[in-house]
Amino acid sequence: MTESKKAGESESKLAWIVTPSDLNRHGTLFGGQLLAMADRVAAMAALRHSRLDCVTVSIDKVDFVAPVRNGYILDLTSRVHFTARTSMEIYVEAYAEEPRSGDRDLVCEAFFSFVAVGEGNKPIPIPQVELETDRDRRFNKEAKARYEARKAGRAQGRTAFIDKKG
Repeated sequence: MTESKKAGESESKLAWIVTPSDLNRHGTLFGGQLLAMADRVAAMAALRHSRLDCVTVSIDKVDFVAPVRNGYILDLTSRVHFTARTSMEIYVEAYAEEPRSGDRDLVCEAFFSFVAVGEGNKPIPIPQVELETDRDRRFNKEAKARYEARKAGRAQGRTAFIDKKG
């Protein structure tokens, strides 16, 4: 696949109101719950960019910045900012809004890597990303370093989560 797509075409959003069933024993949102939402919004960006089936293969640099309380509104945004031949890296940021005051704070950010897969879960080529903003270009540069580190890790014996036997 040789075409390319603008980074903004992949941008995806997810909103959620935090309820008591989302909370841990400290009265704040379970980190795993937020991570699952981040994975979903990243998957949406991967699908919008590639228009292919995609799987999560790694999550890098997850930062939980602040707690999220009951009744807060979560807004998650994702965007593709790096592509290789079959994989892409997606930045996800989550903001929590205190509904009465309207105050919004960054509560989580992470970098997700997805691979597009075809028949037999074999990796298949994706469109390359066209960077549009200075932020895209900065994240792209940082993503290249993470991509090379992941590649080096696989060469040293770590395996991907894709069944390579078909």
